[in-house]
Amino acid sequence: MRKTIWFVFAALVFSPLWPAEIHEAVKKGNLAGVQAMLEKDPGLLNARDDQGLTPLLTAVAFRQEKVFKFLPASGADVGLASGGTRIAIVTFVSSPDQERLVKAMIRSIRERGGGDRESLIFVVTADAENLPCKSLTQDGVVVLPLEMERAFLDYPLALKAYAAAQVENKVKESAGTLVWLDPGVLVLKPLEALALGDGFDAAVRPVTLANTIAMAPQAAPNDYWQPIYKETRLDYAGLPVLKTITDGQEIQPYYNCEVFSFNPRLGIAGEWARLLTRLLKDEKYQKSACTTFLRKLFLHQAVLSAVITSRIKPERIKALPLTSGYPFSQHERLPEGKKAACLEGISVAIFDRSWQQDPDWLNRVPAGAPLRSWLAAVYGDYLASGAKKEE
Repeated sequence: MRKTIWFVFAALVFSPLWPAEIHEAVKKGNLAGVQAMLEKDPGLLNARDDQGLTPLLTAVAFRQEKVFKFLPASGADVGLASGGTRIAIVTFVSSPDQERLVKAMIRSIRERGGGDRESLIFVVTADAENLPCKSLTQDGVVVLPLEMERAFLDYPLALKAYAAAQVENKVKESAGTLVWLDPGVLVLKPLEALALGDGFDAAVRPVTLANTIAMAPQAAPNDYWQPIYKETRLDYAGLPVLKTITDGQEIQPYYNCEVFSFNPRLGIAGEWARLLTRLLKDEKYQKSACTTFLRKLFLHQAVLSAVITSRIKPERIKALPLTSGYPFSQHERLPEGKKAACLEGISVAIFDRSWQQDPDWLNRVPAGAPLRSWLAAVYGDYLASGAKKEE
């Protein structure tokens, strides 16, 4: 009898906790309880509940920010939280229209992303008070307020660097790949080319157009690029030669940053934000070098290009295929050899402002009936959500 009582007592005291217990603590935001459970049974860190969610995803779903920050720092695997991949995705919202575009993007990831469909998605909002992005609330989507000097908000697209740095800092201990997608991007197939694996630290492609910003190979940096090269210690004479997508113009490294990925452990986005901050605060540089709208618009892209080039060895930079960042809005300008024969061959499409500016966008690139019907449905939801807000 005593032996029976002892075995029952031992089973109660020493048996591992059930996954449901830690998930309940996460839902309630009970950080102390979560910490205590993990001390007793570290195996609960990535334990899934009956819906397949890890504690990290439960923290996301129930908006428990303190627990969410604690779990990755304790070793929670963002890859497991993201449905078995090691991809985390970041984008931004700075207007109601962009919120609608990002909603469409999230739908595209969830419905057409294959093995990447459950990836953790971070949406950084430029105005958390007036643009809380409530329409984006769902499992696996984290909305964060932008952490940036408010004076920089008026500088075209500067917020991208700060949003990327903010999310990079959150996932650097657990995600192998951080994918950046601009609002206006749709995922049509799995993000295989953007996943870095062990062989690469970034996946990028050259810019579509030079836009008076790119420099010719071997050319000494002009007033715009010289401070950027000086800060990143780049020697223009030894840089690889790239070609623009549209016209094949040879250029020094200058990458498109509407769709790209990088290793968050390297601090690429943090350095991007640091250098951009320095240039934005340099009044002399702004007045003498950033004298046109295009030079201001693409400053963030120029800085990122230099940071990637200086921080990552050429053999560790993955050449992103055009199908994983297809410039849909520039389709007619592409040479015949680069034009997509149909949308079924595209993994990631950059629609940019096609939905707002081209009523006939759906006929621009051929698509089979199933994909065409899906795109029409997503576009219809985009239009409907806009109509509701106007009411």
